[in-house]
Amino acid sequence: MTSRDVPEAGRIIPLTTVVLYLALGIAPADGQVPQSQAPQEQPSHPKLSQAEVSELKTKAEHGDVSAQWNLGKAYEVGNRVPQSDELAAKWYRKAADQGNADAENSLGVMYRLGQGVNRDKEEAVRWYRKAAKLGNSQAMFNMGVSYYNGDGVPSNAGTAYAWFLLAQEAGSAAAEDAVTRSAEEGGRMGTPDAFLQIGEMYEKGADLPQSDSEAVKWYRKAADANPLARVRLAAMFINGRGVPRDYEQATVLCQSAARQNYAPGQFCVGYIHEHGLGSQADPKEAAKWYRLASAGGNVPAMMVLGEMYSKGEGMGLDRPEACYFFFLAARKGALDAKTRAQALWKEMSGDEIKHFEKKLRDARYDPHAVFAFMQDQTAPDAPGPSRP
Repeated sequence: MTSRDVPEAGRIIPLTTVVLYLALGIAPADGQVPQSQAPQEQPSHPKLSQAEVSELKTKAEHGDVSAQWNLGKAYEVGNRVPQSDELAAKWYRKAADQGNADAENSLGVMYRLGQGVNRDKEEAVRWYRKAAKLGNSQAMFNMGVSYYNGDGVPSNAGTAYAWFLLAQEAGSAAAEDAVTRSAEEGGRMGTPDAFLQIGEMYEKGADLPQSDSEAVKWYRKAADANPLARVRLAAMFINGRGVPRDYEQATVLCQSAARQNYAPGQFCVGYIHEHGLGSQADPKEAAKWYRLASAGGNVPAMMVLGEMYSKGEGMGLDRPEACYFFFLAARKGALDAKTRAQALWKEMSGDEIKHFEKKLRDARYDPHAVFAFMQDQTAPDAPGPSRP
C-alpha cells in the first residue's frame, strides 16, 4: 500500500484513480476493480413495480424533481426499465436544472465517467460544485477527489483536504479515511491551512453558501497555528461579521500575528491605531506599524503610507517620502500607485525632486529608471535595486 492509497469501508482503493460513483461509494474511473479491492456497496434500492414506474414517468414528465431524480436512478441501474445511461443522464439533468443536489452530483459522475454523455472532467467538477454548495456530502467528497487527482481542476492537495473535511462534517463516511490520510500527507501545518481555506470559502460565498458565522468558526479553528487566520478573524471582529464587534479581541489577534513578524498582522495593528478602534487614534503609532508591514512587502501598507505622507497625517508633509512609497507599491502592481505618484510629481519642487533622487540612490535604485517607470503607465518591468 502506497502513501497515496486511501482506505474506504475496510478496503484499500488507490485515491489517484477514484471517483464517487453515485450512492455506491468509491469506484475507479477506468478499468476493473480487483475483487480484493472492490468497494462496499450500499443496499440496492427496492425493486419498482410497473405501476410505480408508470407513476414516476408521469410525475417526471410534469416536472416533479424528485420523480425525475428517481427515474434517472431507475434507468441507470435498470430497475424495472431497460438500463440506459443516456436516459439516466437525461432525467438527472432535468432534476439538476431544478436544483436537485443529488442529481447534480450524479450528473457530474456521469460526465466524469463518460456514461450517457461525452466524458468531460471540467463539466463533472462544475456539477459537483453546484451540488456541494447545496450541502451534498458526496459532491464535497468528489470535489476533494477531483483536486487530489487533478481531474478537471489543477491538482491541489490542500484544497482536496479542505473538501474532504467539509464532506466529513456533512456526513460522508468515505471522507473519514480520506481526511486521516490527507492530514498525514499534509503534515502538522496542513490542518490549520485547510481550516483557513474553508473559512475563506464561507466568507466569500463562491463554492459554499456565504456564511459569516461559519467563516468565523473555521477561522477560530485555524487561528492558533495560522497568523493569516488571526488577521481574518480580527477583521470579522472589527466589522462585526459573524460575531459581535469587539475591537479589543481584534487587537489581541492582530498583535499576536504581528509578533511573528507577519506583515498583514503588522498592517492590522497599524489600521487599528490609525482609526482609533477601541482607543484614541494615533497616526504616528500607525505609521510605525505600516512601515514594518511595508518592509515585509505589504502593498496596502505602502499605499497608506504614501497617502499619509502626501497629506501630512501623523507626520509632516513629505512628498518625496510619499512618492517613494507609491513607487514601492507600483513595483508590486498596485493599480493606482503610479497615478498618485505622478500627481505628486507635479507638485514637487526642485529640492524635493533632488531629495527623492537621493532617497532612491540610498535604497540602491537608479533614479532615471524609476522616473521612466513611474511616468509610463504601460511599462512592463519595474526597476529593482542594484547589487552592492
